[in-house]
Order: sequence, then structure tokens, then C-alpha cells
Amino acid sequence: MSTPKKPEHALIINGNSAEAALDRKMLFRIGVRSALIVDSVSGTFRSLSKAQSGEIESFDIIICGAQMKDGDAQYLIDKLKSIRAQISIPVLAVSTSPTKDFVMRTLTLGYSSFLARPYTMDGLVQQVIHAVRNTYGVAIPAAAQPQSSNEAQVILKPEPDTAETICERGKKLLKNHHWDSAIETFSQAIALNPRHGAAYVGRAKAWKGKRDTEQYIQELNTAGEIFMAQHDYEGAANALKPLCEAHQKDNPLYATAKSLLQEGDFGNAASAYLHGEKLSPGVHLHQQISRACMFTRAPQQAAKGICKKLYEQGHEEKAKLLYKRIVGAPARRHPSRQKKVNWLDSYPALSEIISVAKYSYQAFQAVQHP
Repeated sequence: MSTPKKPEHALIINGNSAEAALDRKMLFRIGVRSALIVDSVSGTFRSLSKAQSGEIESFDIIICGAQMKDGDAQYLIDKLKSIRAQISIPVLAVSTSPTKDFVMRTLTLGYSSFLARPYTMDGLVQQVIHAVRNTYGVAIPAAAQPQSSNEAQVILKPEPDTAETICERGKKLLKNHHWDSAIETFSQAIALNPRHGAAYVGRAKAWKGKRDTEQYIQELNTAGEIFMAQHDYEGAANALKPLCEAHQKDNPLYATAKSLLQEGDFGNAASAYLHGEKLSPGVHLHQQISRACMFTRAPQQAAKGICKKLYEQGHEEKAKLLYKRIVGAPARRHPSRQKKVNWLDSYPALSEIISVAKYSYQAFQAVQHP
């Protein structure tokens, strides 16, 4: 095992310029010759790649702050773990208000150390030595390993982000009320996947935190449209519920369900109606479905079809109740009865709607032709 050497070149990663400047000042006092400051995770990997290729001095230690412009320390630490096989540099995490989760995630690197602000020079020296010794105990630093010309050209790349992982990072920023950083982070997720509804919901919450109501409403409407286009009606209901409650917005899920029912897509129509009911708790669902069925070629078949899908989706009691209210129980006819019975007599809800429609039409005609 090689003898640990005194660090000479440091990489400081911190979105807080004042903290970064203080860390550099303290590192110079303990004998570090150079210290490069970056304020983002992406900037970190650009600097590590340059060091790996020989464009700049190799780093002997990394000082990691709690928050960067495009993520937090936990996110950075996870990314550093993904390239651990390519490079081994001691990491010293520094935080003003460390949480238990933050400390444990830091130590999962295996060769890291931790320091709480404000710290003394002696405390910094002890933790730097601790981090360096742990690193040498795991692997020889990349700067001390022989490299061929091909190895020097290797570009360090962390595991690629997905819209889902970026959204998780954005949620942490929301929790800490970092509105601007959250907007930027969710925008990155949307750039990767423009149809990622959760990213729009997250960005909407950030705009709400900044008290921008117009952007908040716009983002939630976009999220609702995306979820509905993907037949994720639960996601749409959750996204649009704040708008329906606070801004008296018409229920878009009912409008979508009506269109689906008229197209004969009873399965998706049933799901849209169910989740749409959450947005309009005071509106009777059977009335919505009855009216929609009247605009189909076969109203009774449409009503039966959607009730059947509701039953198949696990809502047996609701399906039975809706069937009874919309379709009704078929009237029993005596075997000797020859009189023709109007089929609407067996469907009271539909019959009532048709009667109202006929009356409205007759009233309109009377006004037009007195």
C-alpha cells in the first residue's frame, strides 16, 4: 500500500460562492497549492475529464458543498460512485446543517469523510488526512497510476440521467424551497422527455412557490393534457384537482370521457369518468353518463357497455348502482300481453332525458312560430 501524500490540488464543488471561497482560503492555509471551484455537477465531470486527459493538474482531493446549481451533494455523491472504477479521489463533504441521511450517504462512498460548518483549521486537517488515508486504503489514486496514451484520453462520464431520476432531484429542491433550481431541474427532465407529466407538475409547484399563478395554472393544464393523452386519468385528476378546486375550472376528464364513450372506447371512458368524479364531487355521475349515451347511435348499448367496464375494473357496487339508475330494471311482461312496449319504458333515466329534450324543442318552436 502506498504512503498517503499531502494533497496539493483540490477541486471545490459548491453552488454557494461565499462558502467555496472560504474553503479555498482554508485549503491554502493547510498547504494546498491550487484549488479549482465549480458550482455544478456537470462542471465537476468536465473538470475531472480535463484532469484525466492531462489538460489540467490532477486533483488530490474533492471538497463537496451541500448544494450545487444543478443538484445537491447526495446527487453528486451518487454520480461519483458511478465512476469509482475509473477514478479514485478522496471526497470530503462539508455542510452547515447536516442531516443523518446526508452523512450516511456521504460515507457510503467508502473512502469519504465529513466536516460540519463552521470548522476549524485543525478540524479540516484531521478530516482531509482521514479522507486521504481511507482512499489509499481502498485504491491508489488515479494520479499515481501509470497511464498509456489511450488511457489518458478517457472521458469520465457518470451514469446517464433519465427524466425520472431528474424529477427525483427536483422534488428534493422543492422540499428545500429552492424554486429557481427546481424549475431548472424539471426543465431538464422535460428536455429529455417532453411528455413527462410529472415534470410539469413539479415545475408548476415551483412556480407556485415563486407566486407566479399564471405559470402555475399553465403547467398544471399541460400536465393534465399529457396524462389524459397517455390514458393516465389518475395522474390527470391529481394534476388538475387544485385548478378545479381553486379556479372553478370545468372538469376536463368528463369531457374526455364523453368523447371516448362516443367513440366506443368504454374501458378508457370508464376510467376517465371514475377519476373525473374526484374533480366534481357534487355532480351526479349517472347524469353525466346518461347525457353522453344519448349522443351515441345506440344509447342503451353504450350505457350497458360502460357499466360493464366499470364492473370489470373492480368497481362492482358502483357499476350496479349506475346500471340501475341509467338503464333500470327491465319491465316484466305477461306472456299473453301482445301490446308493443316502448323500450324507453324500461330505461327511466334515458326516458326522462328524452322527454326533457322534446319539451325544450317544442318550447323553442313555439317561440319561433307563435
